[in-house]
Amino acid sequence: MIIEYQRPKSLQEALALLARQEPPSMPMGGGSILSKSWQENVAVIDLQHLALNTITDTGEKFEIGATATLAQLDHFFADTQLSEVIRYQAGKNLRNVGTLAGLVASADGRSPLFTLLLGLDASLIWQPGEMEISLGNWLPQRREWRQARLITQVNLPKVSYRFAAVARTPKDVPIVAVAAAKWPNQRLRVAVGGFGAVPALALDGKMGDDAAKAVDQAFAYAEDEWAHAAYRRQAAAKLAARLVAELAGEEH
Repeated sequence: MIIEYQRPKSLQEALALLARQEPPSMPMGGGSILSKSWQENVAVIDLQHLALNTITDTGEKFEIGATATLAQLDHFFADTQLSEVIRYQAGKNLRNVGTLAGLVASADGRSPLFTLLLGLDASLIWQPGEMEISLGNWLPQRREWRQARLITQVNLPKVSYRFAAVARTPKDVPIVAVAAAKWPNQRLRVAVGGFGAVPALALDGKMGDDAAKAVDQAFAYAEDEWAHAAYRRQAAAKLAARLVAELAGEEH
């Protein structure tokens, strides 16, 4: 239950509110997460006055403000596969209110955009302290890191990437998702989703590594009510092989 609402005018004020022991405080960007029912009493810290919604192309990476909405991202990355994944992630109404930081804080392993962010080796800027930590390193600590800290920026490297997924119907969330990214130095990352609490990193190596084998192993225990592990392993291996072949083809 929301028992208090605050709209700080500075980052320092927001951090002070989030650091309070009582009542427990939750940051709000677009409000899509906080629209859900809460059993415990919480205070809402509205971030809309902090100007954390900008998107900047630095030449080497994209710096995305934490409260940038999925609709902003969709517009900024129009006519790219990232835009397609954003539209797969959420319908128009949710894109208009859902923020990138909100997705990072709450999405599960079946999220296509979350899977792609992990494949791209996105990094998060945290306050206080301007601490940068990769999404992959932060995921195991996701629950513990929320208290008294705030994501202010998400960084995406400008690299080549591919994404593919399998779902029961075109509008369903994926039961298998694979994201592959290639760096100019031939670094290769492959992330998988479609199951579990968070996406998983299957491979962080180099072009030429066996990505199909890596994702097969990543799905070894991916059994749930939506699909058998054996099916996921087979489908993911085929997707990974195709995506990596497409990335390799860019060199020719």
